Amino acid sequence: MALAPLASSCNFRQSQPALSNVASQSIPELLPAARPDTVTIRIIGDVMLHQGQIDAARNKAAGDTVREFNFTPFLDYIAPKLKEADLAIAGMEFTLGGEPYTGYPAFSAPDLYAEYVADCGVDVFLAANNHILDRGAKGLRRTIWYYDLMESEGRIAYTGVGAPQDTTHNPLIVRVKDQLIGIVNFTYGTNRYPELEHQVLIQQGSEVLPLIAKAKERGAVFVLVCPHWGEEYQLQHNASQERWAIDLAQAGADAIVGAHPHVVQDAANITTTDGRKVPVYYSIGNAVSNMSAPNTQDELMVTLRISEGKLVDISHDWMHCYLPGQFADSYATVFFR
Repeated sequence: MALAPLASSCNFRQSQPALSNVASQSIPELLPAARPDTVTIRIIGDVMLHQGQIDAARNKAAGDTVREFNFTPFLDYIAPKLKEADLAIAGMEFTLGGEPYTGYPAFSAPDLYAEYVADCGVDVFLAANNHILDRGAKGLRRTIWYYDLMESEGRIAYTGVGAPQDTTHNPLIVRVKDQLIGIVNFTYGTNRYPELEHQVLIQQGSEVLPLIAKAKERGAVFVLVCPHWGEEYQLQHNASQERWAIDLAQAGADAIVGAHPHVVQDAANITTTDGRKVPVYYSIGNAVSNMSAPNTQDELMVTLRISEGKLVDISHDWMHCYLPGQFADSYATVFFR
């Protein structure tokens, strides 16, 4: 769908709501069946571009006089479900910092990679992550410039960077089937140039929690929070994630879907003091990457269905990211459960 964000303090009281541990395989339906006007939102984890992926895409484009890179079939197999959704969201864990194009530890992807992700059906780019400052201020400015260009063409919207000055994107408000959806994206921190973190939405209560109230003040009937948080490669969430999930739910978040650990973590329902049930996926893993450590190739696509501002269903599909030669001639993320 073509997107354009809507242009643009909360009093938060600490409390102790109940937290029920629920396996990520069995988060239940929260309300009755969806109405025909239900909004379907699908979320995938971190879209990465390691050096092996850059090399594979360049080799696949060999002889192409138009394109230097060919990223098929990275997300091709899951693209139909992304396109089918009313709103599809992905974590973009790289910069568009220009040449030389590099993978870990300082990610800089070709602009064509962002174009490819959008062509696969992703409508909203989550830009707040620990690698967004890998190329410093220049890399961040260039990334925002290119996302602005794509946004001006109605191709995508983005959130998580330009904070706290950019009130158009933080919180991001998008209109879907005449329902306004608010999206808040933040990161625990960045790997480089911490002096530039004021241009990225950082995991601080004074910055993040008020955005939920601001989203609702601007008309959002549902607020989705997408944190970049937690400990890498750990299959269970940590105490900090749990405390933050409770605070986010208490502040008014309607659903929380996180990433960063590169593996799928557990999930839960938080019951707030006003009786709302807020589902939390602590980490849905990567979307596509060159990682091969245990559990890093397994990941989730989470689907939310919203009607009249209420969550009527939440579910997920398991996916697996195959490396070249395991399933196709290049990287390929496919549904497998």
